[in-house]
Amino acid sequence: MHLDTARWYALVLLTAIQFRCSKCAVDNSQLDEEEILAGHSVLDTLPRYVLYDVNKPEGFNLRRDVFIRMASFIHHMNKVLPPWHRLYHWRSSNLVQDCLPWSLFFNVDSIKKSTPVVELHEFFQMNGLRPLDAQVTLQDFNVKSFEQYPDFSDKWEVAHCKDQVQKEFWNLRNLTFTKSLCISFQGISTLLADIVQELQPRTIIFDHAELALHNYYGGQEYWMIRKSMQFSKNLHEIAKEFKKKNLNQDYLCAHLRRRDFLYGHPSDVPSIKNTARQIKEKLSLLNNIKTVYVATDASKTEVEELKNYLQPNQMFKFEADKKTLNNFLDGGVAIIDQIICSQANYFIGTSKSTFSFRIQEEREILGLPVETTFNSFCGENIECTQPTKWRLVD
Repeated sequence: MHLDTARWYALVLLTAIQFRCSKCAVDNSQLDEEEILAGHSVLDTLPRYVLYDVNKPEGFNLRRDVFIRMASFIHHMNKVLPPWHRLYHWRSSNLVQDCLPWSLFFNVDSIKKSTPVVELHEFFQMNGLRPLDAQVTLQDFNVKSFEQYPDFSDKWEVAHCKDQVQKEFWNLRNLTFTKSLCISFQGISTLLADIVQELQPRTIIFDHAELALHNYYGGQEYWMIRKSMQFSKNLHEIAKEFKKKNLNQDYLCAHLRRRDFLYGHPSDVPSIKNTARQIKEKLSLLNNIKTVYVATDASKTEVEELKNYLQPNQMFKFEADKKTLNNFLDGGVAIIDQIICSQANYFIGTSKSTFSFRIQEEREILGLPVETTFNSFCGENIECTQPTKWRLVD
């Protein structure tokens, strides 16, 4: 799919989900007379939708996790989700990377097998330009310390807004709402169902949906939804072609996160020289593997430095050509990295990186050996803790 076509259709994935609502408030004065049939509004027969947004600085892979939380809420209550826009790691400033559909990155038909979803243009086709019934901004409770407020039970309450409330979502001025309120929220995502039950809207959007927690992280429902989140066939084909050309032998994949982690998690990021040493030590134990694939946001200078340190072993890194970058953007290139790493004979990730977490999940879904999956680099001069083994539950 070309980006121009995607943007023309405004295919932002909002996960729109039907939910039961017995007393949805409708302002019939806004409807044409022909829309009133036998005392019942046409709106009463329309599907109900829940939309959501996430804190703007959050990255691609955390947003994927929030989708699972909201899909659980949807699964239990019949409800919804939002679009991709320029993120911190999407560094190509010459590309327009806003209002992107999920179908650019994911197999939406696969997602629909576990969660009913529609793209944004489909929602507008059904809802028109009617304002959403409610916008709910989720916020933390005002708690300064555990000693002051040791209650961690699931709960919510309408409250004064602590911060500025978002007035416009995804740069869409035609997406408006008739009611806006802030709710202090603490608990799992299915608790959002209580808010919907209380407000009785036909359409609602939750802002800061990342505050809602998993119902049961790593449980059966989690993995059912997670397995449905397959990457698009186009991206799989590109990864397949790259492997056919460059990786037609066993290989180790190393995900080395640098940029923000050098400042945010400095103790978890080894130097380039130390990284090479750890990779070579692992290769010496893997017998027949002499090839390394690297997924990294390191600078070109650091990548070349790593390549030199790894000799005589071969090192490869996916570099998108102009056509691939224009069609699938920075987000698609990152996914190609994840696909290639998920299929490697051995994987080493970066501690605390959600990019590495998602690769480990993909490898679990593929049924690859645990000992080849849950590994991470050790930082400088610290005791090294390996990642928790979150095993697939069928």
